[in-house]
Amino acid sequence: MSGDKRCPSCRGRMQRFFAVGVELDRCRSCRGVWLDAGELSEVLLRDVSPRPVAGRSERPCAFCSRPMRTARLPGGVAVETCERCRGIYMDEGELEHLTFGTEESAPLAANVNPEKRFFFFYCVSCGERFPLNEARNGEGGLHCPGCAPSAQPPPAEEEQPVKQVGGWLSRWFGRS
Repeated sequence: MSGDKRCPSCRGRMQRFFAVGVELDRCRSCRGVWLDAGELSEVLLRDVSPRPVAGRSERPCAFCSRPMRTARLPGGVAVETCERCRGIYMDEGELEHLTFGTEESAPLAANVNPEKRFFFFYCVSCGERFPLNEARNGEGGLHCPGCAPSAQPPPAEEEQPVKQVGGWLSRWFGRS
């Protein structure tokens, strides 16, 4: 659950969302994803473990704030992991890359739904469930397109008739 979790990348607030019925955390600012221990395997419906690589990450764990280690997942996806709580942090798009694959790599998830219907969120305004790609950031969290504050352009000023024509235009029309 999100609770007080802060994004390891930008320290923004984490917002809960669901993938295959598993509650995960996504940063509202940079859209990175935090997975608690075991959640990646639940989402992919198969056992997947990160392989530690040399070096430490500068990013702190979203759960316990300790420095994380760099690691690689199958398919070469670089992630950060916490040795203490075993959580995994993925930058924006990496979870989708693992789940659905790319032109260069096959998906790792079992029973992949090509329509990506199993990534969803609950709108903080109306409480309804929507596909994650329809999420809009707003006050208090993720909003559906219908509840999201719209960024409408300011109303156009009404055109006012020109009362005085100046310069060469006034000479052209014979007005002073």
